[in-house]
Amino acid sequence: MNIRFEDGTYESEVKTVLENYNMTTNYSIDCNTGSVGNKYYIMADKDNRDIRCELRKGMEEENKDWIISSSATGIRRGDSYVIAVSEQAVNDEKFLSILNKYDTRVKKFVWCYIRFEKPGGSRYWIPEEDAVKMKNELENNESIFTVSIDYINDQ
Repeated sequence: MNIRFEDGTYESEVKTVLENYNMTTNYSIDCNTGSVGNKYYIMADKDNRDIRCELRKGMEEENKDWIISSSATGIRRGDSYVIAVSEQAVNDEKFLSILNKYDTRVKKFVWCYIRFEKPGGSRYWIPEEDAVKMKNELENNESIFTVSIDYINDQ
């Protein structure tokens, strides 16, 4: 299971979230290790379409991919949208100047990979129904943006 937390979330907080869920399955946590996609994001007020329009216009003019296409509209969180941005964007002066105009800052996702384990430490499979229930409950946590279930066949 891959979980995308908001910037500034510490591994101890991740453990607390999972402990509060009262998981009965053994698991291990790896945060921000290895290659993870969508490392960066911005928060845009849901009522402020100007920043999103200006970013799209800038992308077209510069012929650059600043916004990750699968998240062009963003993930709704309260009164804001979480919009994943490319690494190219966080190093682009025009992109950063648009953000400055709207007093918006680039943040970094905290990615955590949860691996379910048998008591001996080997991989553990959980039923899809349990995984989906866990995903839905975890996504209700304010510090979690997304939860994705990673199905790997061990054979």
